[in-house]
Amino acid sequence: MLCSFAPPRVSGLGTDRQLGISLLWGVRRVLSVIQTVLVPPTCGKTPIVFTWKIHGILCGLLLWAGSLGSQELPRVHLLGTGGTISGGSSGSLSASEISKLVPGLDGLADLSVEDFATIGSSRMTPDLQFRLARRVRALFRERPELSGIVITHGTDSLEETAFLLDLLGVAEKPVVFAAAQRPPRRSDTDGPRNLLNAIRIAAAEGMRGLGVLVTMNDEIHGARDVRKTHSIALNAFASPWVGPLGHVDGNRIYLFHRPARRLELEVDRIEPLVTLIRLFAGSDGSQVKAAVRSGQRGVVLEVFGRGNVPSKVLDAVREARKQEIVVVFTSRTGGGRVELGSETKRIGVLSGEDLDGLKARLVLVAAMGTTTDLDELASYYRQLSGELETAVGN
Repeated sequence: MLCSFAPPRVSGLGTDRQLGISLLWGVRRVLSVIQTVLVPPTCGKTPIVFTWKIHGILCGLLLWAGSLGSQELPRVHLLGTGGTISGGSSGSLSASEISKLVPGLDGLADLSVEDFATIGSSRMTPDLQFRLARRVRALFRERPELSGIVITHGTDSLEETAFLLDLLGVAEKPVVFAAAQRPPRRSDTDGPRNLLNAIRIAAAEGMRGLGVLVTMNDEIHGARDVRKTHSIALNAFASPWVGPLGHVDGNRIYLFHRPARRLELEVDRIEPLVTLIRLFAGSDGSQVKAAVRSGQRGVVLEVFGRGNVPSKVLDAVREARKQEIVVVFTSRTGGGRVELGSETKRIGVLSGEDLDGLKARLVLVAAMGTTTDLDELASYYRQLSGELETAVGN
């Protein structure tokens, strides 16, 4: 019998269209009964031929409706890692359960889900971040039909995971992080709205080529500049000095500008042994010495102002450099570039430019698995700072 199959369930279709397909299938089955019971072969060929023609038309409509539905909706994959958005620090809800809490998904995207991890993001590690990056890259390679990927993540270390994935150049297509400040058990939870916005962004054709994104409180931020700036506020994430890339208003996405300062590295391994030290009044270099003793291969120092360090700290840095430990200075102010003095340049200290300490550290984590060449590492920081190759004037 032609086209003899159960009513197709097409992933991603709206309820009305799915009902229409089921109705067409039901009509086809009725015609099958008419042909079998009321129009036996001995009655002649014409009624049977006519009935089979209708069968063919209906089968064609079924196949067309199914293919049309699957083409209409972009395909988005949801990766869950835990965090408040999934119910608590350990991620008590699965990615599938989280998606079911989001109103408005029907007709927006053909969503597939996967639980990558179920941890609070305070327990995130460089190894897990690197494996997440590899999983994202593999998904785009294995499923070229994907429009984008959404990652649910706790807010504590979200800015770090997002930036490391951005540095590792996981995809040209959108990779969007969504999180929540309030768990799903609360009536005022912000998770469903943030997740809906993330899926909308990941499904949008115009959001390609922007790198890894973070959406919270209807804002869209680039991974390089976004920071968590408040422990409980819904607008906890911001991009100081540059502002958000855009925002979501209902079912519309508005893009203000595109990130101009990005770096994409192709690496097979990362270097997790990079530590971050913040200077304070009275710093004597003991933290730097402890980092050297513990086997750290890189040290990022958040120094005073535009590059000021106490003499004892500089002595400890000098000893660290003698052991070929990579040292990077960034400003503890969180904004503005670091200018190295003649002595720090001479001993091989690098400037993290205008990156904060967390982001400057991740550049070393991503790059030092492949190279420890100081000139090459310095070029990465300059590229991320947006420095032009040729300076104008003195």
